[in-house]
Amino acid sequence: MAKAQGQNFLKVGRSGRRIQEFKQFRVHDDACGMKVGTDALLLGSWAGTTSVEAGQSVQHILDIGTGSGVLALMLAQRFPQAEIDAVELEHDAAQQASENAALSPFGERIQVHQRAIQGWSKKADLIVCNPPFFRDHPKSQDRKRNLARHDDTLPLRVLFSTSSACLHGQGSFDLVFPEDRAQEVEEEALRHGFILHAKVQLRATPDHEVIRSLWSWRKAETSGMISETWDLEAQQGQGKWSEAVAARLAPFVG
Repeated sequence: MAKAQGQNFLKVGRSGRRIQEFKQFRVHDDACGMKVGTDALLLGSWAGTTSVEAGQSVQHILDIGTGSGVLALMLAQRFPQAEIDAVELEHDAAQQASENAALSPFGERIQVHQRAIQGWSKKADLIVCNPPFFRDHPKSQDRKRNLARHDDTLPLRVLFSTSSACLHGQGSFDLVFPEDRAQEVEEEALRHGFILHAKVQLRATPDHEVIRSLWSWRKAETSGMISETWDLEAQQGQGKWSEAVAARLAPFVG
């Protein structure tokens, strides 16, 4: 635990390095519109938790909008028995995700598909997504970045309808999304028959407002919804993860 507590931030996001080093794999993201970021790391460290706690086997995983493939790689490490389908619309990102997977110890279990998610029919025990979530925001001149950040090609209704059709009965659909669109997420989930099993609210420090949330949706009934709040930093300006987040990421970095 002490090692995790002292762990520094990864240099992630738009201005970060184009190669991210993890304990069991590395991720190149220079060809991707969306670089490796904190949202993906936290989702990758947490997704599938409700399935594991419910005693469900995770044999097949679907990663919608895989980008560089970092989520698929993290889940391949966490679920060594699982086969993973990683779907990515943008050609260059799909190619880079395929290369990242092939260079990892998990390449034989990760299949990257360069295509839209619409029409996907293969069932999964766990569906994960770090989706584009900007709507009606100004766009840049970068086509790849627009595709990765704006929800024109993957609105919430498509995300939930696809997940509803492809999820096994006892599986979970886990995603990260901005808290200011929480009502839309909940309405769309309920419209497609999902029940919220767990939600983790994310904030920079205890003094900041919640800006993102991790959601775990299932079709099965629940005895009660699990709710947590994670602070990325215990205190602003330290440049280190909080204890809770560092412990989550310790299997991957540090």
